[in-house]
Amino acid sequence: MSTNPFADYHVVYAVMLIALAAVPAGDVLGLGRLWARLPVVRDHGWLR
Repeated sequence: MSTNPFADYHVVYAVMLIALAAVPAGDVLGLGRLWARLPVVRDHGWLR
């Protein structure tokens, strides 16, 4: 275990989760573009 607060695993994982939530990872690495083109998703904006 590390005693350095900047290298603590919890901090590293928290930063990674925030970064993934902030960028459109679904458009780049997943099915985000395909999902956005579905008619039901276009009709209901809360599904985006």
